[in-house]
Amino acid sequence: MPLETLAFNDVLNDKTAHFFKSGNTRRSSKNQRLNKLHQLLPEKGNYETNLEYDIWYDFKNEPKIRGYVYTDVMTKFLYLKPASSMYSESIIKEAIKHEITEEGEAIFQDMLDTPNDKYKLSKSDVEYPYVIFLPGTNILFDVVDQKRIKNAVEKDGAKLKLHPLTSPFAVSYLKTTYGKENIIDRKLSGHDILKKSKIVGTFSNSEMGLVALAQGSKVNIFDKKNISKKTYTAIYKALWREGEANIEELKRLLSCDFCGLVSYLSKNPEQKIKNFWDFFKDVIHVKPKKSKSLNTGKK
Repeated sequence: MPLETLAFNDVLNDKTAHFFKSGNTRRSSKNQRLNKLHQLLPEKGNYETNLEYDIWYDFKNEPKIRGYVYTDVMTKFLYLKPASSMYSESIIKEAIKHEITEEGEAIFQDMLDTPNDKYKLSKSDVEYPYVIFLPGTNILFDVVDQKRIKNAVEKDGAKLKLHPLTSPFAVSYLKTTYGKENIIDRKLSGHDILKKSKIVGTFSNSEMGLVALAQGSKVNIFDKKNISKKTYTAIYKALWREGEANIEELKRLLSCDFCGLVSYLSKNPEQKIKNFWDFFKDVIHVKPKKSKSLNTGKK
């Protein structure tokens, strides 16, 4: 069975769930503003399929949908998608054809002007022209192209920003491998550092590359070749064609009313969520053997 990543059945902003995910690294209170969007979600996806938080499983090119997943993004969005890389990519490809709207421009500007860390981190005034934002320990060694990272550090002067969820073992390994002088502490604000960087390194599990694109930085993606699909793979694949991305296409995505990326600033988020489900209503769905109902917090 092509199950790639699996977590227990949890929900957004549940304290117990997030403790098991991030331990004593606390999440920012800014995440709470997404609760109103969360309450608009249905308990199930189309045709009685499961809708689950912050997990990923993929039946690749099968022309059926067996479930849906969602996650929180930048403390500003919910991101809904089918548990299928093929269909996740198809909806984003359509979304970047959308006309740019006044609301999309406002969402883009908010993303640019007030970026927020997902976790409670210390303010930082350090400044480096080239920073690579590493993933957390859980996928660090699975997704990072270490040869390219080492080349960027040694030849281009890149610094490595540790993810807030980086284990002591991983910290020690990274300092030994790349030099402790090239490592930026995991507890410092990523966004404080990002906004001062001219070149940003990222991975397809990270929202940092999207914010960097919005602020006009050059973005390099350091994924290993042929890794399994990650949280934002469909978005990066659509926006970064031949190594370069287009800010206008990001604005088109943020303007789209069916793509599954729903902002806390959306004037009619309920309609956007409905439009997402309608986009896939003609696709064959397979009801799961183990049915789950999402606790949306309405009750």
